[in-house]
Amino acid sequence: AQGGRHESGRETFGHSLAVSPWGEVIAEAGTEPGILLAEIDVAQVADARRRIPSLKNKRPFTLKGPLT
Repeated sequence: AQGGRHESGRETFGHSLAVSPWGEVIAEAGTEPGILLAEIDVAQVADARRRIPSLKNKRPFTLKGPLT
């Protein structure tokens, strides 16, 4: 994630997280520049996708008009 003040004047604060499918924080970055590394248990992800099949409920959409 970006952090700090940008040329446009907006501010972002970093603090990226890697979170398990059940809401457990696996890895957490601070506000300083850095790299966040986390191990992802693909079996746990597959289990979560089986138990909570939210992608089956997706609805396609089209963006219309200018994106600003």
